[in-house]
Amino acid sequence: MTHWLGLWDYLDRNFWAYCQWFARDLTAEQIGWQPIPQIASIGWNLRHLAEMLDHYLTHVFEVQDDTFSTTPLVTMVDDSQDDGRFKNLAAIMDYHHQVRPAYRKYLLSLKLVDLDRRLSQRPNARTVGWAIGHIAEHESYHLGKCTLLRNWLVHRKQSS
Repeated sequence: MTHWLGLWDYLDRNFWAYCQWFARDLTAEQIGWQPIPQIASIGWNLRHLAEMLDHYLTHVFEVQDDTFSTTPLVTMVDDSQDDGRFKNLAAIMDYHHQVRPAYRKYLLSLKLVDLDRRLSQRPNARTVGWAIGHIAEHESYHLGKCTLLRNWLVHRKQSS
């Protein structure tokens, strides 16, 4: 499990570095900016990462913890589109301060044999190991989208 934990720690450090970068360089309006309605903002993407961890911990891994969100996970709804509500980076970061340590604690609780455990009784059910890899992939994907949006914002600012 050392390798999965090391990967998560790397992704987690990157996440917080990105948040510091965004907090230093962007306004709330820029955090919520969308080039077109079909492209989610930095705020939506960051909120989605927290909601994804919340969802996996609560509904997939079935971790019992009362620190998780009791509000609907709006970015996790199929075909969810950004409606501009996620502009408050501090609030998004507060949510991450709850779910990210809980996910790390979950990873620490696992043994190597747990990675092969199926997530349901279906014959083709995915495994805990697949889900952990999917979370890492998802983290990288959405931070990449945030970087692209931030770079577009910088270009827009320089062009004006």
